[in-house]
Amino acid sequence: MSAGYSVFLTGATGFVGGTILHCLSKTHPDIHIKALIRQEEVAKELESVYPNLTAVIGDLSLLPLLRRTAAEVDFVIHAGGDNVPAVCVMIEGLARNTDNATTVSPRPRLISITGPRSLIDLSKPITGNLDPGSRPWSDITDAEKILSVPEDRIHADADQAIIAHSIARGVGTILASPGQLWGRGKGHLKKERHSAFYYAAVKNRGRAFVVGEGTATWSWTSIGDLGDAAVFLMDQSMSEGTQGHVGVNRDGYYFVSTGDLSMIERAKAVSERLGLTGDVESISAAAAKEIYPFGHIMWGCGERTRADKLAELGWKPKDTNWKALMEEHGGERA
Repeated sequence: MSAGYSVFLTGATGFVGGTILHCLSKTHPDIHIKALIRQEEVAKELESVYPNLTAVIGDLSLLPLLRRTAAEVDFVIHAGGDNVPAVCVMIEGLARNTDNATTVSPRPRLISITGPRSLIDLSKPITGNLDPGSRPWSDITDAEKILSVPEDRIHADADQAIIAHSIARGVGTILASPGQLWGRGKGHLKKERHSAFYYAAVKNRGRAFVVGEGTATWSWTSIGDLGDAAVFLMDQSMSEGTQGHVGVNRDGYYFVSTGDLSMIERAKAVSERLGLTGDVESISAAAAKEIYPFGHIMWGCGERTRADKLAELGWKPKDTNWKALMEEHGGERA
């Protein structure tokens, strides 16, 4: 990738965005990174850590700033959550310096981090058990179905609106969808995320727990591998001669996954690590929600995903031991 390229990154102070910033700067120390940062003191700190970073002071509510900054760069990586207006104005900014002559497969210009919770049908009871008739989702064979789920599901309305706007403006967009994230954040600031909540709940209760039988299974990947995958997809997108090689928009949904892990496996591992005695406790979805607002979804549901598109492009995860990631740097996470 040419040293002359520039990238605009949102979410740079967060767990995911901070890790992407770390991976991007490590892989490409010569490219120019513009990062949206709310506070000036934090901006100065990150600029001292990453010499190739220039802070853009503001937040995702400043739509003219986002549009203008996106128009000035070659690529955008959004790690700031399901903020449709913000992503859409960045798409509009990119469209200002995009060759719209090719409408079938425009060059990828933006990566937006999403998640596979759109695959969960919350109209069904949450049991904590794996549906024996279910199968893993493929981002190749199930591509059309993934982006056609009901819009009232988590992430679904944002995903579909972003893709529709990208098509309308002739900009190629990639949605990167990781499973459960394991390990310690690689960024300078935020090191932990949701995986710390379950561990803390077990310590507080003195007993590991699952919803139902605990056979509900999520695919997972390490936070470091998500950062590497985002940089890999950007590199593939910006390389000469790859237009049409990297799928975008309706063909641009990419799972990032390493393996599958059931809730009962997690619970037993935490119980063993903490030296707890007694069996893993079975609780209801309602009880899980009382422990943590999204606990019934995080601990009672699950979807298995396969990163088939990334595999086709030649990407492989590096971190394959989830237990090692659970204990990385002495972390209290599960």
